[in-house]
Amino acid sequence: MPVPGDILVVDDTMTALMMLVALLSTQGYQVSSAQSGAEALDLVQKHPPDLILLDFSMPDMDGLAVCRELKQSPRTRDIPVLFLSSVSDSQTKVDGFDAGAVDFIIKPFERSELLARVNTHLDLARLKKRLSKLVEEKTESLRLSEQRFRALIEQAPEAILVYNLDSGRFVDANRQAEKLTGRTLQALVGTSPTSLYAAEQPDGLPVAESVTLHAERAQKGEIAPFERILQRPDGSTIPCEVRLSKLPSETDHLLRVSYIDISSRVAAQEKINRLAYFDTLTGLHNESGLLEQLNALFAIAGGRHPFAALLVDLGDFKFINDVYGNRIGDLLLRHVAQRLRQTLGTRGHAARLGGVEFAAILTSVADAAEAETIAGQVLDAISEPFPVDEMMLSLTASVGVSLGPAHGADGQELLTRADMALYQAKQRGTRRIQVYEEELGRQMRERVELEKSLRHAIDHGELVLHYQPQVELSTGRVVGVEALVRWQHPKKGMISPMQFIPIAEQSGLILPLGRWVLREACRQLKVWQSKGRDDLRMAVNLSVAQFTDHELPEFVADVLKETGVAARHLELEITESCTMLSPQQSITMMEQFRAMGIHSSIDDFGTGHSALAYLTRFPVDTLKIDQSFIRNINNDEKGSALCDTIAYLAHRMGLQVVAEGVETQQQLTFLTSIHVDVVQGYLLCKPLPAAEVEAFILRQADAKPQPGVEYF
Repeated sequence: MPVPGDILVVDDTMTALMMLVALLSTQGYQVSSAQSGAEALDLVQKHPPDLILLDFSMPDMDGLAVCRELKQSPRTRDIPVLFLSSVSDSQTKVDGFDAGAVDFIIKPFERSELLARVNTHLDLARLKKRLSKLVEEKTESLRLSEQRFRALIEQAPEAILVYNLDSGRFVDANRQAEKLTGRTLQALVGTSPTSLYAAEQPDGLPVAESVTLHAERAQKGEIAPFERILQRPDGSTIPCEVRLSKLPSETDHLLRVSYIDISSRVAAQEKINRLAYFDTLTGLHNESGLLEQLNALFAIAGGRHPFAALLVDLGDFKFINDVYGNRIGDLLLRHVAQRLRQTLGTRGHAARLGGVEFAAILTSVADAAEAETIAGQVLDAISEPFPVDEMMLSLTASVGVSLGPAHGADGQELLTRADMALYQAKQRGTRRIQVYEEELGRQMRERVELEKSLRHAIDHGELVLHYQPQVELSTGRVVGVEALVRWQHPKKGMISPMQFIPIAEQSGLILPLGRWVLREACRQLKVWQSKGRDDLRMAVNLSVAQFTDHELPEFVADVLKETGVAARHLELEITESCTMLSPQQSITMMEQFRAMGIHSSIDDFGTGHSALAYLTRFPVDTLKIDQSFIRNINNDEKGSALCDTIAYLAHRMGLQVVAEGVETQQQLTFLTSIHVDVVQGYLLCKPLPAAEVEAFILRQADAKPQPGVEYF
């Protein structure tokens, strides 16, 4: 259960502030908030909290300044401060700890990790405050009377020994000291402190030198606590917090030495470190732990000893997790972690960066070829089926490799380069391993710049629509147009959709892009309808992201209302492969379109993975034969037969058939023979700007139908 307490949350971002307040309040904490350093300092002075969650980066007065000011005031210096920061480099953490913070939580954080750290630090603060108060009370009592000294030290909850500076020996001790050290009073009296301590101490100084140093500080009145590890006669060790203070004496120079067992506190700190540097599910290092190891390798290597970073992405995990549930997914991830450990052996360390991404450090490799060989072994190991809960589950994986120190100056840069290589590896069909190359970096930079430019283009009107007419063979008239987006870049000229559409899909820009296309296409259709072509239908392609957007039907309805276009004049095209990603969801979406009066068509039919059983269930109006089949009609009997079959099947199901990519008269003649309803392609008209397409539509108003041909 959380330790009850008052918590102050300081963050200049309202969203983050509200989320933290809500999270902590639901755990039973009393939570107050501030959006600036000045406001936080004012609140703390009025009502000091038990703990402060402090944003590291804030305008005007940053977290470091707030923390330093808190530590300067006796009223607030003991309040534990936990920094929240999206910056995770070592120097930032060092600055934070130097300012007096007790912990660093990296954004975005795990809810369970944040709550565990808050609870632990509240517990530690309460324990420290209670122990400090007890020590101070006993110290004050000892000053009042040397005659009461013996009784008081026996009543003290901590172990107390009296140290004579002149002789360098202990001269007295209480019963708690006997219990703590495992030695009798007779054994302790006359003993040097060095005989109680383990050889290795937290400060790393030689034991004798450290004793002298702290004794001199105590003589000057300094009472700052420090840590020591006591070693009992049986060899066991106990971590302790030690406080030294001068005792009044007419003859000797005496120090009161108190020892507080901090085993629980050390265990709590180890737990915090475990949460900070290790993945709780697999026991592997997490990203923070991985970066710490990588940076250590950079410091050791000095450019002389190559090492490598591997990023591993599990391609099929989401499907398995969705089908079998989180429990099976977690078991599978543990199996993957174990297999990574076994594959790496003594050659390196494995880590889990979160989700389905794992990593490995190869501490020493001869060259890129050796790193790639080991990456291949990792890939082979993961490709072997995993026995999980009486099932055999298989995964695919991709591996990106970067070499240190050649591909980066620190751990973060090395992981970034490995991530670039991983992105490229995922594009491969087989043996998905890629070692980072400078060309990859250039390509990724170009992609980032193109994505940035595309975002600007959507917001600033650089996109245009071209339209390709769709001609009805039975009448020769243009009965519809397909809207196709184009990007007129101010410097690079016309950029191909093949180049920017994948970027839009991967970056999430496809949603605003698709909405712009739909609105602009409907606007243009209304213009043509106002000029007398009120029979035209506008075909607009939908991406996977759009088709799975639950808000799409409402948006389409708003666009139709806004532009004044009747629903029957809009046709939404969905690729066959898109419909089969989730057939039931596709059916639901198409039924909504049909209820609105909108036509639906399946684009690129014959290239995907659909089944006829699903085709009969799809509430679709049109099938579009993919241009790859049309292209080979003249020299591929199978392609011709497939086109004929698709047309026959569609007509028997009451569907309209559209053939796209018609480029030759022979293709048009064949399509006429199999009774295709509508055709489009360069033979008739290529995609053109609205004004040029309008001229074509007018010319075709009196066109003659394609003469019928029977091949069979």
